[in-house]
Amino acid sequence: MSKFPDGRRHNRPPEHGKILPGEVRNPFGRRGRPRDPAPNSIDFIYLKEAARVVSRDEDGPVSAARRLVQEEFLDALLKGDQTARSRVLEQLSHSSDRVEQQRDEIHSWVVARKAQLEDEFHLARKCGRPPPDVLPHPFHVRIGGDRIVILGPESRAAREAWEMLKALITATACIHDLARREYRQNPSQDVLKYLKAVEAERRQLMRMVPAGWNWREEIWCLDSRLEATREIVNDIRRMGYVDPSVED
Repeated sequence: MSKFPDGRRHNRPPEHGKILPGEVRNPFGRRGRPRDPAPNSIDFIYLKEAARVVSRDEDGPVSAARRLVQEEFLDALLKGDQTARSRVLEQLSHSSDRVEQQRDEIHSWVVARKAQLEDEFHLARKCGRPPPDVLPHPFHVRIGGDRIVILGPESRAAREAWEMLKALITATACIHDLARREYRQNPSQDVLKYLKAVEAERRQLMRMVPAGWNWREEIWCLDSRLEATREIVNDIRRMGYVDPSVED
C-alpha cells in the first residue's frame, strides 16, 4: 500500500481528524440544517403567532402556543380524559420527588457546614485568632430532624445590635437582682421606687428579644461584648449595693 510523504497510508485519516466516541459533528444529519421559513409564508406566520406573548405567570411570559396547550390540557381534564389525568399525576409525583431531593441536599449541606464552622470557631479561639466573620453563627443554626431553624442575627448590623442588647439585658438583670436584695434588707420607699424603675427598664429590653433567641448565650463572634459585660457586672457588684462575696 502506497504511503504519503509523511508516512500516512491511504484511506487512513490522521488521528486528529478521527471522530471520537460520542462526538457529533453534524447534528442535523444528511438533510442538513433546516431552513427558516420564508417571510410572509404561512409557516412563518404560524411560528410568529405561536411565539407571541399573550400573558405572564410566576414563571415569566406565556406564549400563545403554551397557552393553547394549557387550555387544551385543561379541557381534556374537565372531560375526564384518563391520559391527561395520568400525565398530571406523573408530573406532580416527579415535582414532589425533586423537591424532596433538593430538601435532602440542602439539609445535608447545612449539617456539614455547621460542623465545619464549629471546628473553625473552636480552633480560632484556641489559637487566639479572630473568629470567622460568618453569618448566621453556627451555634444559632438549630437542626431538629429535617427541620432547620435560625435563632440569631443574619447580618452584621443585626449581629452588632444583638450583642449590644444582650450586654444591656445582662447588666440590667444584675442591677435588678441587687436592687431586690437591697429591698429585702431595707424595704424603704426609695429602694422600692428604684426597684420598679429597674424592672420597667428590664421588661422594655426583654420585649426587644426575638422569639426563641437566648439573651443568656455566651458565643464568640467579632462583635462579642462578653468580656466587657463581665467586667461591667463585676464593677456593679463592687459598688456597694451588696456584699460581693454573696453568690447569685
